[in-house]
Amino acid sequence: MKCRLILLMLLALVSCRAPKIPNHGKGESSGGGTNKFERALGIPLPAGINQNYVAAISEWLGVPYKYGGSSRSGTDCSGLVQSIYLKVFNKVVDHNSLALFNKAKSISKGKLLEGDLLFFKINGNKISHVGMHVTDNYFIHASTKKGVVISSITEPYYQKTFSGYGTFR
Repeated sequence: MKCRLILLMLLALVSCRAPKIPNHGKGESSGGGTNKFERALGIPLPAGINQNYVAAISEWLGVPYKYGGSSRSGTDCSGLVQSIYLKVFNKVVDHNSLALFNKAKSISKGKLLEGDLLFFKINGNKISHVGMHVTDNYFIHASTKKGVVISSITEPYYQKTFSGYGTFR
């Protein structure tokens, strides 16, 4: 069990086509202690975060990348979003990052809630990647090389390719 947790944390600290990110530690909750989700995700979580959302994304960490996939045996970025939105928010959304971008309401970083979307232009001039906001500067997404991981929007690679935030609220 410890080996699996360590492996999941290591996977969460790397992402595809981007440099390795520093170890962010286990994080502290605002109550002063760590919880199982902070340990599993490897990032600090704020008090009051949607526990159903955090539990759902924890289950997806380490799932391998599969183009067109949307299951725990393999998923792509929009398949991950689609699956989590259905399970946690009971909302059906598209399985296509550009379609998600076109249908989402644009919002500012200061308005982000867990589950809101981050869009990226990785392959040219159109939206080609999507992730979901977890907490300050962190998002979950399906990396083509590492599978489902948590990354930081502060990494230069993601800053360079970032295109905006969106919500379905």
